[in-house]
Amino acid sequence: MTSLYLVRHGETDLNVKKVYYGFTDVSLNKAGKIHCENIRGKLCEVNFDVVVSSPLERAMQSAEIISSLNRSEIISYEGLKELNFGTWENKHFKELQEEYKGEWKIWIEDWINFSFPQGENFKTLYSRVKMCLEEILLAYEGKNILLVGHEGTLKIIAILLLNMNMEDYWRLTFEFGTYSMFEINDGFKILRKINCI
Repeated sequence: MTSLYLVRHGETDLNVKKVYYGFTDVSLNKAGKIHCENIRGKLCEVNFDVVVSSPLERAMQSAEIISSLNRSEIISYEGLKELNFGTWENKHFKELQEEYKGEWKIWIEDWINFSFPQGENFKTLYSRVKMCLEEILLAYEGKNILLVGHEGTLKIIAILLLNMNMEDYWRLTFEFGTYSMFEINDGFKILRKINCI
């Protein structure tokens, strides 16, 4: 049986500012470090066989704190990166509604296919996360896996494991300072815990 623990990275200052950021590489803030220290305490009795993470700093830093491993012991996967918002990175939705009125309307109406200027679209994100998840589950079948990522990537992982539709993406959330866990046995997936504190 594979146990897959999912953790969203801790808070950053850009989360506090409520701006869109995916590929922007930032560190945890003080609250974010506390989030991860709390999770480390909750998961201290779990013997992880492998720790995987998005390569972005906020995720790698979170993985280090939670697992108490050196960065060199954490396996990073490019496919676990957050959505690339392109020129929309680091902008608040109110700014975007003013600067990109036409594009904003298109995104609201067709968020799956809309490509962010100089960024990517949701379908691209979905495909790369799907390929990455399949690779991880195949490589570490029967292991205890800690996966540290971003809310967008974790939501896609959850809808894939639960055989939900792409449109169900907005029905899920992964909170800071919590962990979730799936069990996978002979291809059968069970959500055991979600947003546990």
